[in-house]
Amino acid sequence: MKQKCAEQAFEMIRDKITVGLGGGATVALLIRKIAGSGKQIRAVTPSQDTMELCMEYGIPVQPLEMTERIDIAFDGCDEVDRDLNALKSCGGIHTREKIMAAMADEYILLADENKFREKLEFNFPVTVEVMRPARRYVKKYLEKMGAEVTERRADKKTGLVISDDGNYLMEARFPRTDNAKALSDQLDQILGIAGHSLFCGIVAKAVIVKEKGIDIIEKENQ
Repeated sequence: MKQKCAEQAFEMIRDKITVGLGGGATVALLIRKIAGSGKQIRAVTPSQDTMELCMEYGIPVQPLEMTERIDIAFDGCDEVDRDLNALKSCGGIHTREKIMAAMADEYILLADENKFREKLEFNFPVTVEVMRPARRYVKKYLEKMGAEVTERRADKKTGLVISDDGNYLMEARFPRTDNAKALSDQLDQILGIAGHSLFCGIVAKAVIVKEKGIDIIEKENQ
């Protein structure tokens, strides 16, 4: 199903444009498809793994910090719902992914049907990227909001996981909420949070691949 998803995404890419590429297995398949097609694109990515794969396949990569605008961007997710709210918690690069999404004329999520929900179920925690001076303050604030908070730790070394931008990553598991947008807005207002993995009002489309067929979910106003 990931291959079908990558093929559908490939059909949305025009020649000689700037394409944002997130992380994950489906994006890796899309890179291989682009490389073998003869289409000439310039890639922009928040992911070190994706950047290295693009370079391996001869696709030019432009640094995120040198980019103002992206024609179209593709990314994976952990959950996405019919209102195009999404959780992107596992990778830990969600803040940079949101920057890429903001630059893109169209930000499109690629997922199989197992990740689709009518409403987000929050089976994954909200990952919060926290500036170092705000570590204790933000943790306490999230707990006051009702979240169970743990700090992400590495499996193969001691200490806390640090993001690519030098910040801490915390996992905030909230009681299930029916208003993802309200939770996202509240997190956006907390001083010291650089970004969080709840994406609301950002996604233009979601390509959902099923055993039989493909659904493309779009914003209602599009």
